[in-house]
Amino acid sequence: MGRRGAPHNGAMSPLLTIALADAAPLIAGRGWIAPPPATIAAAERLLALVAGRAREPAVQVEPNGTISLEWEAADAGWLTLTVDDAGKLTHGAVIGEDEFAQAEDFGDALPGWAEQLLGRLMNVGH
Repeated sequence: MGRRGAPHNGAMSPLLTIALADAAPLIAGRGWIAPPPATIAAAERLLALVAGRAREPAVQVEPNGTISLEWEAADAGWLTLTVDDAGKLTHGAVIGEDEFAQAEDFGDALPGWAEQLLGRLMNVGH
């Protein structure tokens, strides 16, 4: 994998490929912002870091050019991790009765709070 922000040199994740294809008509026809290469690279890093979890995320390109990964755990909650081209990972979650929102620097490892929330969500809602 390339350095942070560098384009990904290997095959793109199928989940990300589908999300980018789904967003293409919205980018062309509705003025959505295309994710810049740094955002796509960050999404690839994030997908690699969360691979092998109990559940796959839903991957979506957002209108502002960010890319989000979302997990749901039935009635127990949800978690969304969103990457951008500025090196940030933003997360929002509701797990049980607790709500969380935070932005963290995102490099080559999953930030601590995001890792804790993802682990907590994977342990509920089965």
